[in-house]
Amino acid sequence: MLPKNRRLPRHNFLIAQKQGKSYRFPHLSIVYHPVSPINSQQSRFAIITSAKLHKHATARNRLRRHIYNLLQTGNFKPIIPADIIIIPRPSMLKLNRDQINLALNQVLSKISLL
Repeated sequence: MLPKNRRLPRHNFLIAQKQGKSYRFPHLSIVYHPVSPINSQQSRFAIITSAKLHKHATARNRLRRHIYNLLQTGNFKPIIPADIIIIPRPSMLKLNRDQINLALNQVLSKISLL
């Protein structure tokens, strides 16, 4: 689990969802909302796993926990701090841990360059 200062609070989640820019990738979608470095030194993350992803909550929670774990142990540090919402697609459930890690790192490196 991510530390509390790296998780996106509900109020900021709603702002990021409305004002952020959305990017679609094969296995997930990202909503990216840059914030000023004065307000936050680090990027904050939220993951949405809806019932459309899988009908069993255990499968959704397993994927969500795995993504949070990758974000915590990974070394993703964008140039500009941002609020990032990650929305996995059903195709992500078919990937193994290494493939999820690779896909997440590729996507996060792409959006940090945009």
